[in-house]
Amino acid sequence: MRTSDLILRLTNNLTPIESNFSSKRLNRALSVGMASSTVLLVVLYGIRSDMPELLLTTMFWVRLAFPVTTLIAALNLAGRLGRPGAPVRLAWLVVTLPFITMLLAATFMVFATPPGYRLQLMLGTTWRVTTANIVLLSLPSLAAVMHALKGLAPIHLILAGTGAGLLAGAQGLLVYSLYCSEMSVPFWGVWYVLGISITAGIGALMGPLYLRW
Repeated sequence: MRTSDLILRLTNNLTPIESNFSSKRLNRALSVGMASSTVLLVVLYGIRSDMPELLLTTMFWVRLAFPVTTLIAALNLAGRLGRPGAPVRLAWLVVTLPFITMLLAATFMVFATPPGYRLQLMLGTTWRVTTANIVLLSLPSLAAVMHALKGLAPIHLILAGTGAGLLAGAQGLLVYSLYCSEMSVPFWGVWYVLGISITAGIGALMGPLYLRW
């Protein structure tokens, strides 16, 4: 068989791929994950009776800023990790900015508080369950995002799994923030960051196993 015939046969049934194919695939995964996590939250914990009043407080929206900015940055990162050759260095830098900002704000608040009250700021009343709840609510999104990445072409599987975990963890935290009663920045800087980090670690472990071609 001539080379030209082989090339023609290989390319005969090719169809063009949309330029935003990876973004659409990840957005669909996030929609499924968000719906599943929300249902899981309602089934396990119900809906807060003071939600209308909570929506009128400034700290509620300040708290949402961390998972929302992390989600946006992690979505860009995961999309790039699913495309071979896409530059990711800047995307990694951007995804760390919400964490750095949160940790700096938490550290400032701790040192600005009298020593006798610092531990209470970091522990709140739900520190024993917050991280576990975030990870639990992140699992539906993690499964959906990992499946979406598997349909792309990730080559650095540990990093791709980490990106998927960051994205899923941010979405899980976003859902949990609708229920959580803690309004202390140091609390967020410890247990919220830990919840996303653990989910990213789970994704890193799953990456080489699930995303392998």
